[in-house]
Amino acid sequence: MRSPRLIVATLALSLSFAVPVVHADDHPMLDTFSVSAGFFANNFDGGLRADGQVKNSGTTLNFSRDLGQDDSRYLPYFAVSWRPWDRHEFEFSYYHDSTDGNRTLTRNLQFNNQELVVGSTLRSKFTLDTFGFTYRYWAWIGDEAAFALTGGLQAYSFDLKLDGTVSANGPGGGGTATRQAKAKANTDLPDPSIGVAFRYQMASWARLTADLGAFKANIADIDATLYNARVGVEFYPFENWAVITQYSYNKIDADVNKDRFRGNATFRFSGGQVLLKYRF
Repeated sequence: MRSPRLIVATLALSLSFAVPVVHADDHPMLDTFSVSAGFFANNFDGGLRADGQVKNSGTTLNFSRDLGQDDSRYLPYFAVSWRPWDRHEFEFSYYHDSTDGNRTLTRNLQFNNQELVVGSTLRSKFTLDTFGFTYRYWAWIGDEAAFALTGGLQAYSFDLKLDGTVSANGPGGGGTATRQAKAKANTDLPDPSIGVAFRYQMASWARLTADLGAFKANIADIDATLYNARVGVEFYPFENWAVITQYSYNKIDADVNKDRFRGNATFRFSGGQVLLKYRF
């Protein structure tokens, strides 16, 4: 499901760099072009409610408590920024999460019109792709610092698969029985964001960076609230190479009423990032 999206995004990004660039002015705190890659020490917390056909009928599943999935793990992280004009900058970021879990249920759970039975073993697999696109307008540029207004889009594409014991009507509709069954929930959650950004060149070898954004929108079949923040320091042992240490926070709370998925998805990502950056 995700490979075509990733290929399209990669091709679109490659084509954008093939367009002739108007040279941006040089400022010590801003880059013309940069590529960053590294690891995100992510502390994940989230819940998912899949209602099926009846609104609010599902049970909110906590990924750690109910599904037995680790809440801390290292994720690969990738970002590209491009400032083709003096005050206009674009950034694309991406990270991927995939994890399995097992848990013996301590309560009955409703998931997509099925009841998962207490005492049974529930196996789960969760995958998530997160894409971010940000536009920055550098409204004020000084000798060592710059301030920007930002707008963009954060998009989440998730897939949760469950394998466990569910209850079912007995023969002839009398009593209940149990059986092994599989269930899944997946959808895409695009959400816009507006905010601010700040850059400060502390020394020739160090730069402070900060980004903050939020947005609440009810668009089509998704009613979502998004928060994101990032603050860090870039260390430049060489002119074009940097080691980035930063803290990142991102949360989305979305009520969804789509054909593929009806319910609620709440994801929170937070933790440190260590990246290697090349710029010019």
